[in-house]
Amino acid sequence: MIRRRGPSRGFTLLEVTVALAMMAMMALSMYASMAVCMKARRSAMAAVQPVRAATIAMELVCRDLESILPPTGILSGPFLGVRQMGATGDADYLDFYSLGSDDDELMPEGIHHVELGLRTDVTPQVLVRHVTRNLLARTAVEPEEEILCREVRSLSLRYFDGANWLEEWDSTAIGDVLPAAIMVQIELEDGVTPSTEITPNRAMRIIPLACAKPAEATTGGSLP
Repeated sequence: MIRRRGPSRGFTLLEVTVALAMMAMMALSMYASMAVCMKARRSAMAAVQPVRAATIAMELVCRDLESILPPTGILSGPFLGVRQMGATGDADYLDFYSLGSDDDELMPEGIHHVELGLRTDVTPQVLVRHVTRNLLARTAVEPEEEILCREVRSLSLRYFDGANWLEEWDSTAIGDVLPAAIMVQIELEDGVTPSTEITPNRAMRIIPLACAKPAEATTGGSLP
């Protein structure tokens, strides 16, 4: 005996509509979750990026300071640290001579005259390094400007004489000696908050100088 099958039953319009509605709700939930994750990622990147920029700039500054030469010699000169005030904080200036290393792309091997400071004539301020490489040139050589970090609020430099932290240092006034260590603090603007409610991102490092020797007399104010 042959049995006949009845006509196959398909989905009704109501069932299809309910299924589509459920899929739409699931897609909307997934989109909302992804939006929350992307917002959290952007917030995390915005918080980390300024600190990362300050850290990279600090590493470049430390490489220069760790290779400082004594302020006497044929291709060397005075070590001069000047305290200056800018519109948003310290804008200190440092003038010294340094020896580059073989693996230093920014400062190839050799003695260089380095000037470190803030450019306050631009907004926002930038941390720059002026480097003069050919110190034996018969004619004056224009220093090369290298931007180390942008959106810098302040640059603070302090000098340790073995007993006190000083705000300024002039090697020519104290027997051509270097400070025992240099404290460097870089503050960056926070681009997320309004300018009236800026919370700066800071990077601070203390760099001991290998060529330093005790100074018999120092000038300047000590830090508390």
